[in-house]
Amino acid sequence: MKALPLIIFAIAAFAQWAAPLSQIWTHEQTLTQGTLIKLKCSAPDPYDPLRGRYLAVRPEQREASVPAGLKLESGTHVYATLTTGADGLATITNLSLTPPTSGDYIRLKSGYVYSEKTSIEWPFERFYINEKLAPEADKWFAENIRSTQGIIAEVRVLNGRAVLADLSLDGRSFREILKERVK
Repeated sequence: MKALPLIIFAIAAFAQWAAPLSQIWTHEQTLTQGTLIKLKCSAPDPYDPLRGRYLAVRPEQREASVPAGLKLESGTHVYATLTTGADGLATITNLSLTPPTSGDYIRLKSGYVYSEKTSIEWPFERFYINEKLAPEADKWFAENIRSTQGIIAEVRVLNGRAVLADLSLDGRSFREILKERVK
């Protein structure tokens, strides 16, 4: 009988560690094994006093066509098939309630549904940056927000999961650009 509280404690302690470790493992698997998808986006620079500095990443595609016969309501989780165009940028070409059997796809949430279209809630929205690099990131962003190429979000996609890996401008990594500017 004295062993029962210890067993319960051990199970509870294991569960507390297993949940975050599972999330970290899934995140790292997506980063290392996922397909690189590029999305044109805007990235204004907000500040969160509790979580620090980040760039708010908003892909330009904010809505998708709803296929005939697919009943969607706001907040429904859907699978979005991503297709890369000739310019190297991906767009959503199909929505379904089940994972596609082939190709790259992301699980995301539909928003407001109207006229055979739905707004999209992307599964990523923040790109956190080092506090020391944040002032230079502000300057970089102000200088490049109006460029014709635009800021590109580089997202790794694996089995419906998406992880924002980096941002780029004219093919150059945001992190590399900031390291050069901060020297």
